[in-house]
Amino acid sequence: MKEVGRVASVEGDAAVVTMEASGECTHCGICLMAREGGEFLLLARNAAGAAPGDTVEVEVEARRVVVAAFAVYMVPVLATIGGFVVGNAITGGAPEAPLPIVLAVVSLAASFAVVWAYDLRLRKAEKQQAVVTRVLTAEEAEAEKRRVKTVRLGG
Repeated sequence: MKEVGRVASVEGDAAVVTMEASGECTHCGICLMAREGGEFLLLARNAAGAAPGDTVEVEVEARRVVVAAFAVYMVPVLATIGGFVVGNAITGGAPEAPLPIVLAVVSLAASFAVVWAYDLRLRKAEKQQAVVTRVLTAEEAEAEKRRVKTVRLGG
């Protein structure tokens, strides 16, 4: 996933980049404030040697975004279904038994804890870090400002 931002400051081999959140980065997990349409600061490895004020291209490997989205959405769903199936198997499918529902809720809660722990680990890992891949020329930066951005309406 590639996004464009402006370097606010440089600290060692890292750049603090001001970016506008898009629909693609809403659930990425790299920044703490990924609201569509809002601005946020992102700490990225400065591989391009950008300086403060430069307009830059920031890249996050798309596979990592997909894995993060899967963890956030599918792990709780699969855990809930798994808990219900196990509870149903234990009770022999008895319709009045509360165990399948109880195990489904417990599995859901446990999956949230697992996703939270996974998120913490990813935030600390170097491989999850965004990378400033190149500094845009003045013409490219101007074209980026004029680029029409799609807006999602209605939720």
